[in-house]
Amino acid sequence: MVDRVNEVAIPAHFGGVLGKLSGAWVFANRGGEIRNYLRIVDGGLVLTNVERAETVEQLVFSTPSLSDMEKFLTYYFCDSLREDRRLPRLLVVSIPVTIDKAADGYTVVETEGIGYELHRRGESVVRRGSDTDLVEFSHYVALTPEEIRASALDPEGKPHFMVDTRT
Repeated sequence: MVDRVNEVAIPAHFGGVLGKLSGAWVFANRGGEIRNYLRIVDGGLVLTNVERAETVEQLVFSTPSLSDMEKFLTYYFCDSLREDRRLPRLLVVSIPVTIDKAADGYTVVETEGIGYELHRRGESVVRRGSDTDLVEFSHYVALTPEEIRASALDPEGKPHFMVDTRT
């Protein structure tokens, strides 16, 4: 999975390598100012982020599903790659992104102390992260990583995404 994600992470200047000291997959930008750590915690996958001199990692996304994490990371790094290529920002839903814009069948709820969770009717999988990331994820979770990559790297985000046309 990391090799497939690296197909977009490396061109976005975030190549993933296994950290010998941390035991986590580390996706860091040049100079290591932004570091993303992917770990297995309690049988689930957890992506955290630390920027610059910060020492406290922040939760970015967690899921028990390897497929979910690959999709999230593919979109995450494609968005960075678009920025590097000076392409318009991707949009999955219209701005502003609010929890009521989750895809049909999904709900985003705020939980005490943890942040936000994404739930799907009839499914026991719980994903955690920011409200915006979870709303966006609910709209592309049904896509394959290849579909996400192809659409995200299209200059117009076609056929699955939109782009921010605001200047």
